[in-house]
Amino acid sequence: MCIPQNLADLLRALARPGDGVEHVVVHPHPGHGVTVGVYLLADRLLDAERTAARLCGRAVTPIGPLPGWAVGRSEAPLLAPYGLDDVMDY
Repeated sequence: MCIPQNLADLLRALARPGDGVEHVVVHPHPGHGVTVGVYLLADRLLDAERTAARLCGRAVTPIGPLPGWAVGRSEAPLLAPYGLDDVMDY
């Protein structure tokens, strides 16, 4: 398994203007694949998960940077808007 050194940049390049992608980080796990963190703006958690899955799906197509790979799962933590931690009910 060969993980491109610039995979985060390659994934950001696959983002479309409406995706709301702000940042991408890659955590390689030799012999087990990679974990990709996609930081994006979305109105709903489900929208964020679907957008991240689509972005990663573009990477594993035959013409993407990871041809032949597969996306295992897509999950997203819900983060409170900056500065509103004090007013959020958890």
